[in-house]
Amino acid sequence: MRVLDAAATARALPWALLMEEVALVCRENRDGRLTCPPRHSLALQQDGVLLVMPCLSERLAITKLVSVHPLNAALGLPTISGEVVVLDSKTGRRLAVLDGPALTARRTAAVSMLALQHLARQAPRRVLVVGGGVQARAHVEALQALHPQATIHVQGHQSVPAFVEELGVEPLPPESQTRHAWDLVICATTSRVPVLRPGVGEGAVVIGVGAFRDDMVELPPELLRDAQVWVDDPVGAQAEAGDLLAAGRFEPQDSLEDLVLGDRPFDDARTRVFKSVGNARWDLAAARVAVRG
Repeated sequence: MRVLDAAATARALPWALLMEEVALVCRENRDGRLTCPPRHSLALQQDGVLLVMPCLSERLAITKLVSVHPLNAALGLPTISGEVVVLDSKTGRRLAVLDGPALTARRTAAVSMLALQHLARQAPRRVLVVGGGVQARAHVEALQALHPQATIHVQGHQSVPAFVEELGVEPLPPESQTRHAWDLVICATTSRVPVLRPGVGEGAVVIGVGAFRDDMVELPPELLRDAQVWVDDPVGAQAEAGDLLAAGRFEPQDSLEDLVLGDRPFDDARTRVFKSVGNARWDLAAARVAVRG
């Protein structure tokens, strides 16, 4: 059995292959070839949550066990801890243990990039990323690899996130959000209040990945009420997407599967929003790439 640490897990998940596998998983799920029950969530102390996420395909099965503690950042501790166990579906033989935070960051960014591939009116050139943690970094890395033409501005928890100088992106004070016309806005925080100023993101592609509970809100209700919205998981989003619930969008939304399979028309006059809450199907896709490699 292979045991991959964070660095090895990230190296085993190249962006292009990961996006291709996520798209394939979308098709397999639409065809009824996957078993992926809703994730189990248990509240922990200090505003934490324990997530148990299994998923089964014909060849591989996975279970992800992660804990998320948003308050850890103030303590200098990781927000996400955990692992993904990969096993042979037919024999139960354990094939690998992958680093949970690294896999989660890579597969979430790959899901966002796949959604962007279908939603973008043109290649993004001016990008705003709001967030200073692991997810923000992963999305910046994915954008730099897949969209090198883009200028990326980052607004983090502090005035300059740790990765700004390392990755060569532009820091942006919050009051400067409205000074630019953005092609793409990505929010990757665990905020309970909207992190975008009024008017920011209108007419662009907006991706929200940080708010994964019903009490978390990154995207302004005003933006969402008038937008055309897609989600990574319609069932999970109805229960967990605090952004959508705060905006009064309780009905099922179009999905990433709809985007990949071309099942829904676009409204060119509306802002396009992709909301991600996470699903074990994306962990299965990442595990298949990692084990194949």
